[in-house]
Amino acid sequence: MVEIASFVLDVVKCLAAPIGRPLMYLYNYKKNIDNLQDEVKNLKNTRDEVQVKVEVAELNGEEIKQRVKEWQTKVNNTITEAERLIEEKEENARCFKGLRPNCINRYKHSKKAFKLKRDNIGPLLLQEERFGEVFDWCIQQSKYEKNFVKFLDDVLKLKNARRKVQHKVEEAKINGEEIEEDVKKWLEDVDSVIVKAEELIENQSSIGTDWQTRYQNSKAASELMVDDIGPLLQQEEKFDRVSYPTIPLEKNFDKLRDDVSKLKNARLKVQRKVEVAEKNVEEIEEDVKKWLEEVDSIIIKAGELIENQSSIGTDWQTRYQYSKAASELMVDDIGPLLQQEERFEKVSHPTIHKEIWLRSDEDYLVFESRNSTEKNVWEALKDENIYMIGVYGMGGLGKTTLVQEIGRNAENNKLFNEIVFVEVTETPDTTKIQTAIAKKLGLRFEDEKEDESERASKLYSRMMEKNILLILDNIWKELELKTVGIPFGADRGRSKILMTTRNVDVLEKMGSTNNFGMCILNEKEAWRLFKKMAGNVIQTPELNFLPKKVCKECGDLPIVICTIAKALRNRRKKSQWEDALRILRMPSPAKFTRLLEKEYLKIKLSYDYLEDDELKKTFIICSLMENNTSILDLLKNIVGLGILEGANLTIEQARNRLDSVVKELKDSCLLLDGVTKGRFSMHDVVRVVALTCAYTVHHVFTERNDIEREWKDKDKLRKCTIMSLVGNNIITQLWPEALDCPKLEFLRGSSFKIPKEFFIVMTKLKVLNLFRTQQSLLSSLDLLTNLQTLCLHDSKIEDVDIIGNLKKLKVLSLQNTDIEELSTQMGELTGLKILDLSNCRQLKAIAPNVISKLSQLEELYIKGCSIQWKVEVLKELKHLSQLTSLEIYIQDYKMMPKDFFSRELKRYDISIGNKWFNNSSWYKEFSRMFELEYDSTISLEELRILKNVKLLRLAEFSDDDNNLEPFFNEKVFFSNLMALE
Repeated sequence: MVEIASFVLDVVKCLAAPIGRPLMYLYNYKKNIDNLQDEVKNLKNTRDEVQVKVEVAELNGEEIKQRVKEWQTKVNNTITEAERLIEEKEENARCFKGLRPNCINRYKHSKKAFKLKRDNIGPLLLQEERFGEVFDWCIQQSKYEKNFVKFLDDVLKLKNARRKVQHKVEEAKINGEEIEEDVKKWLEDVDSVIVKAEELIENQSSIGTDWQTRYQNSKAASELMVDDIGPLLQQEEKFDRVSYPTIPLEKNFDKLRDDVSKLKNARLKVQRKVEVAEKNVEEIEEDVKKWLEEVDSIIIKAGELIENQSSIGTDWQTRYQYSKAASELMVDDIGPLLQQEERFEKVSHPTIHKEIWLRSDEDYLVFESRNSTEKNVWEALKDENIYMIGVYGMGGLGKTTLVQEIGRNAENNKLFNEIVFVEVTETPDTTKIQTAIAKKLGLRFEDEKEDESERASKLYSRMMEKNILLILDNIWKELELKTVGIPFGADRGRSKILMTTRNVDVLEKMGSTNNFGMCILNEKEAWRLFKKMAGNVIQTPELNFLPKKVCKECGDLPIVICTIAKALRNRRKKSQWEDALRILRMPSPAKFTRLLEKEYLKIKLSYDYLEDDELKKTFIICSLMENNTSILDLLKNIVGLGILEGANLTIEQARNRLDSVVKELKDSCLLLDGVTKGRFSMHDVVRVVALTCAYTVHHVFTERNDIEREWKDKDKLRKCTIMSLVGNNIITQLWPEALDCPKLEFLRGSSFKIPKEFFIVMTKLKVLNLFRTQQSLLSSLDLLTNLQTLCLHDSKIEDVDIIGNLKKLKVLSLQNTDIEELSTQMGELTGLKILDLSNCRQLKAIAPNVISKLSQLEELYIKGCSIQWKVEVLKELKHLSQLTSLEIYIQDYKMMPKDFFSRELKRYDISIGNKWFNNSSWYKEFSRMFELEYDSTISLEELRILKNVKLLRLAEFSDDDNNLEPFFNEKVFFSNLMALE
């Protein structure tokens, strides 16, 4: 019975179990869902705790355990599944039109919730409890350092956040507001955390290699980042405001007005500095410009805010907003601007400004006569192989104007990166030149005590390997580039030097081989320049041709043209132009005319700069002679004055020396070339300057001296050393008897009647040059016992016997006079070195033994005479052992000079025979010429003494006798022959 009952009970249990469990799930539906929600919450908290440990471990560079990673994955999946189930519970549909819950769904959800809690969440929570550490002990050095780098970065972020909040706090305090309590606490917490962090950072250096110590330190840093620094940074981001208003609006605006006033004063102070800098043509610093713009903007904003203050009501929020705006303006703008102004040590810096001459010159005129020079210089500037270029010419030609125009073209064509123009002047100062160049290149010599070499070194470094055009204007003597600090050779880069001077020798000494000369303007160019400078005044009808006459007297020299034209620009009276014309035509040598004084003084510098008296006195003598004078005529006038350097010079030596002096004067542009070789000229303006120098320095009197103030002044005449009177009868008018000039050494004159006692008081006279005189030689002439040169060209004199008494005579020139015979008395002139009888058409005879007695004779000119030569007289030439130059005409072609000379001549012009050759100008270029009428009986072998001939001109004696073969043979050799006609 018991067994039966037990069996029945088991059967009942088996039948009831499938029915009971669903009923239990239905009955515990709410409980199971609620339990699931609680467990999910617990699981989430556990997950977050584990996640924190994981993050700390990762920050510490630790390796997370694999089972921890797997646990996190399962947890996330379980939570997702549970949350989905809970969401489905809320959406569970009801049955019976919503009158009853859906039992089937509730059963399913309850069952899933129960199993999810039992089979998943429970084991996961138990598994977490068994976690010791979530990582493996494998700290590496690099990961440890990486953790601390992040730690330092987070600390820096916290400090910056604190600074930002503190700034807001200070602004609020300035605004009189109360700081929020949470902000105060935040700042305290931040300060505490920063102290902890800095201690941790400070202890870092003492940590060894023990992994446990390193781990603990790294863990502490990680925890500080996660637990403190991170939350504090997040909290700072949530601070919308740090304070609330507590004080009256008026107090804040009063402070704003005060700060604006300070800002205006600061702006005024800076603006004054800016104005001073701008007046000094300095460049204003960009930050100063920006500061001024910002200040102006802030002052306008502040003004608008202050102006709107009166319209603010009593609403505290509006008042707060305005007060806050004023505070922000003071803190964020006005305060920093005032601080910035205090840091302005200077508001500007010096700049290299474009020089005035580099700007367009409207007065510059292009002249055809200058085109070739300008083109040559321009081509040289573009040639990379050329370093130095020179432009030379007399003073006042416009050399400076020309090179400046070339410099402007180079600037416009970007030929150089920098262009520097420096005037050297006649008294060059190396320090001043260095300073001028450096200033224009923006180079500063900081220490005034720097010596020349230190400055040169700095300047050299500044210019080395650059592309600079350096224009050195008005050079008077050789300039040492190395001493100044101007690079040369390979160090020059692409730089070039363009120089101007009055002396081409200066350029050559400096090594410049590309030198280009300038000349005066032609007549049309001169008139064009004059018209531009004078303006419309030249169209005044009353003036007629006066402007052109005045222009002509300016000598085509730009400096004089410009000065005179500008001076007459507004002068419309005829008398004013006539007075100017008179001054130009007859300037007084006593002083420079006021109208041109400045310009003449500039030209006079060329005279002042001549190195010695030899050059200066030669220049003075040249100024007394006509244009296109030959060097031979100059030699005749100078050799007796002892001007040339050297003792006991032969005529050949004196000629060579004079050639050098004349060349130097030409190189200095004080003399010009003559029409043909061996001649010279002088510009009229230079002559004016020379005659003034002659009078004021050397007491030279000329026909230009004033009669009343100078010629009648006996004291001045007694000082006179040189006198030149051409075409003027002043002497006859003022001194009918002797001329009291005891110091007179040089007298040159023409066409005036000489008083009988004229030479009595001229005991020191050395050179007497009278031409075109119409009277016989005076007996008082033999009183000139010191006379060494006597020239009587083109004079109507016949008897010259008295000249034989002048025992010291070295030069006698009787060109184109009417003498008929060279008498025996002339043989007394045993010291004679030059005898010139050229073109004495009436001269028919030379007395025997006269030529042979002139044993010191070096140069003899006797061509163009009608002498009937005798062989005996010609053979006397052989006694002239010093003879170097000869010009002679022998009518009889049979009188060959084979035995006439004792030495080879250096210069000669010998014509033999009746044939007249065409004497064109080109033949004068030859220093040795032989013209001969020949026949077949003559052989040039007999003329070996003339083997150095350069021009040989032959004419047959008859038309039938034109065979030259007998004339030349294998023994005839002319090594210097240049032309055969």
